[in-house]
Amino acid sequence: MNRRQTESAGHSAPELGKELKPRQYFTLAFGNIIGVGWIIVLGKWLEQGGPLGTLLAFAVGALVMMAIGLCYAELAAMIPVAGGEFAYAYEVFGTKIAFAIGWFLALVYVTTTAFEAISFGWIMGALLPVVKGPVLYSFRGDPVQLGGLLLGLAGMAYLARLNYRGLKSAAVFQDIFTYGLLIVTLVFVSAGIFWGRAANLVPYFSKTGIGPAFGGFLAVFLTTPFFLAGFNVIPQTMEEKAEGISNRKVVQMIILSISMAGLFYGLTALAASMAVPWKEIVGLELPAAGAFQAAFHSPLLAEIVLVAGLCGIVTTWNTVFISSSRVIFALSRARIIPPVFGRIHRVFKSPFNAILFAGALSSVGVFLGRSAILPIINVAGSCYAFAYFFTCLSVIKLRRERPQTLRPYRIPGGPAIAAIGVVFSVAIFFLTIYEAYRNSRGAIPLEWILILVWAALGLLFWMAVRKIRFQVSEEERRSLILGRGALLDDHSGKEARK
Repeated sequence: MNRRQTESAGHSAPELGKELKPRQYFTLAFGNIIGVGWIIVLGKWLEQGGPLGTLLAFAVGALVMMAIGLCYAELAAMIPVAGGEFAYAYEVFGTKIAFAIGWFLALVYVTTTAFEAISFGWIMGALLPVVKGPVLYSFRGDPVQLGGLLLGLAGMAYLARLNYRGLKSAAVFQDIFTYGLLIVTLVFVSAGIFWGRAANLVPYFSKTGIGPAFGGFLAVFLTTPFFLAGFNVIPQTMEEKAEGISNRKVVQMIILSISMAGLFYGLTALAASMAVPWKEIVGLELPAAGAFQAAFHSPLLAEIVLVAGLCGIVTTWNTVFISSSRVIFALSRARIIPPVFGRIHRVFKSPFNAILFAGALSSVGVFLGRSAILPIINVAGSCYAFAYFFTCLSVIKLRRERPQTLRPYRIPGGPAIAAIGVVFSVAIFFLTIYEAYRNSRGAIPLEWILILVWAALGLLFWMAVRKIRFQVSEEERRSLILGRGALLDDHSGKEARK
């Protein structure tokens, strides 16, 4: 069926290509979680929590995120379509909530894509100073250099082309760099743990005493929603799994990727802190690399750390690009935003217009430079918590209202685990909002401004596309969103969407 026939059919949704296998879902999710942020902010983690505080924060953060990830696993197996959280929210809470979640996820993915582009130029400049180039201008006190800007834009163009040509090529690319990241990380983590000194971990917390120590732990813990996020690329691409692969086998990769990522962060923080007394690396520009250079007097080992960072940038950059285009595609296919972004390439089976739009929008953020990195992290944490809340709540609501529905994957512990996810999602949301205010020292935080501006733009957009939304009925929209993939009855969910 061609696109014109598909659109005229009313209840049929354009479908993406079927390319992905379980191991590729792992490399997509793990590679998305492990970016470059750990290299840049490791010093901040140690300053706030100390080595033990950082380890505990990521251990607890991983457990919390696994509770949330289990909710994603149950829903992704039931509703294996593009859009992930957007599709779940639509089925359970209706169009308005679904749009809000899709809108804020688009913000997360687009800004994170820009974050990776900025970081790519930064790390390349550290590895090869000759590529930095002259300073063009400054933004919020940080210089924006020609080399870093051009590298970021060139990388964006390459990934846009790669994804335009289909998810299979992007997945192979992801495999190469994810396994490269794991191999390179094993080298420097082994060096830090086996040749470092346990005495370098003292003091274990950045401040002594239960109260101050807990405050440092909490500050690091609040960053974990961002640094352990990324597993939701699996729900975003469930529609594109290869024929014959069970939904259950795919969603198990969610839990594997979160647990492996928590282990990765814990081991890298431990290795760097054992390599050299950790207080000596807190103020370094790239503390993870600086720790190994100082400990072993080896620029090569520092460069190996930076190579791991580059691999992490590339893997995250690729997957957030995929995620941003799938959210935009899902919103468009549902006729909530203009349908032009819901078109699929007839040869590559990719959402080509959504990919081009996401690339163009993310490229604008590259011009903000390094000063945009921390606000992006904080905003992303709040937006992720918003999506986590409704996803976990969806599990509870569906368990209560549709207990007989087939569930290829069921959460161990049932609604109790989902309730834990709900509570922690709310806590994470408000704590990230408060932390932004606390760090701003009484001024209006930039993060608040970004969220409010994006919300206002979303409201304006919602009103502007009213005619597009009313081109289809809610039953037709449900068919467009869920297609043939969902394991839910056609008559279910009507009351929730009113």
